[in-house]
Amino acid sequence: MTAAASAPIYYLCTRRHAYTIGVFLGYYDHELRDVLRIIPYEEIPKLGRLASGTFIFTDFERLTPAQLQAASALHQSIAAQDPAALLLNNPASVPGRFNLLKRLKAAGLNAFDVHRLDDRHRIQRFPVFVRWESRHDPPLTGLLDTGDALESAIAGLPPKIRRDPDLMIVEYGAAPSSDGRFRKYSAYKVGPTVYPQHCFINENWYIKFPSTRFTEADRAESRAYVAENPHASQIEHVFSLAGIDYGRIDYGIVEGRIQTFEINNNPTVLSRPPGWEATANYSRYAEMHAQALRTVMRLSSTPDLAIGRGSGSADALHLAAMRRVRRRIGWFRLRRSLSLRRLKKRLAAPLAGT
Repeated sequence: MTAAASAPIYYLCTRRHAYTIGVFLGYYDHELRDVLRIIPYEEIPKLGRLASGTFIFTDFERLTPAQLQAASALHQSIAAQDPAALLLNNPASVPGRFNLLKRLKAAGLNAFDVHRLDDRHRIQRFPVFVRWESRHDPPLTGLLDTGDALESAIAGLPPKIRRDPDLMIVEYGAAPSSDGRFRKYSAYKVGPTVYPQHCFINENWYIKFPSTRFTEADRAESRAYVAENPHASQIEHVFSLAGIDYGRIDYGIVEGRIQTFEINNNPTVLSRPPGWEATANYSRYAEMHAQALRTVMRLSSTPDLAIGRGSGSADALHLAAMRRVRRRIGWFRLRRSLSLRRLKKRLAAPLAGT
C-alpha cells in the first residue's frame, strides 16, 4: 500500500513526550511522514472531525486519571463511529507495570513477583529493589538481600517518596550469562509485527545503556539477535497476555525463558537524527519501524469521525508537535557542541603553554 492510497495513522501521546516518535518522523527518510500524525492528548479538544484511519494510543502512565478516562472514552467513541477502525492499545485495559508483572507471574511466565510497600512483610524471595511503577527512572535502591535491609532502605527514603503509592518492590529477576555479564533485550510489537531492536550488554544487573566497553563482538551479537528474532513466539505470547498492541518489551533470558521487565507503550523509536554518531547507523532502526507501521496502514476510503469540540486539524496539531521535537533536537545539538568545545579547549590548553 502506498502512502498516497492510505488513511492516516494517528499517534496519541502526551505533548511533552512526542519526541518518542517525532525524531523518527522528522529526520529519517520514509513515506510515513505524509501519513502519520502526532496528536497530543492535551490538544484533542481543539480538533473537529477527522478522517478515520489507524489510531495508536500510548503514554498511559503519564496521564492523569481524568485524562485516562477521556482517552478511554475516545477509544470507545471511535470504535462506535467506525467499527472497521484499527485501534491499537485500549486505554481502559492496558495494564500498568505493576499489574503487568503480577499478571505475568500468575501466568507462570515470570519467575519473579512485585509487591506494594504495605505488603512487604509477605516477601519471601530476595534480593529485591524499590522503584517507581510509572516512571522510567533507575531503581531507588540497589539490590537488598534481606527484609531488614529492605526496611532500612525504605526508612532512608524521604517521607514524601516512601508514602507515594506509585512505589513498588520488585524481586530480582535477572541473571548473568555464561560470560558473567548481563543482557537486556528489547523488541517492538506494532500490530501484527514483532521485531527486535537491540541487545544491550553490561557488567551491571540494571541496564539502561550498553557498557562503555561494548566491543565489536558485542555489536555482532546484537546484530545477530536483530537478524534472527529468536524469541518472537515468546514475545508475542507476553504481548497477548498483556493486551498490548503497540509497545516495546524489555526482557532478559533466564534458563532459556523470557523474563519481562516492562512493556513501554510509548517507547522512543529513535532519539537522535542521522549522523549523530559517526560509528552508528540509525537508519536501519528507522526502516524496521517504518516497515512495521506499514502493516497497520488502512485504505483511504474511510468515514469522517467526530473527535473534539473545536475546528482544528490533525495537520496543525502535528506540525506544532514536530516544532517542539525540532527545538528539543536543536537544544541537544547546542549542548553537545558546547561540550565538545570545552573538551577541545581543555585538550589544547597544555599545548598553549609549551
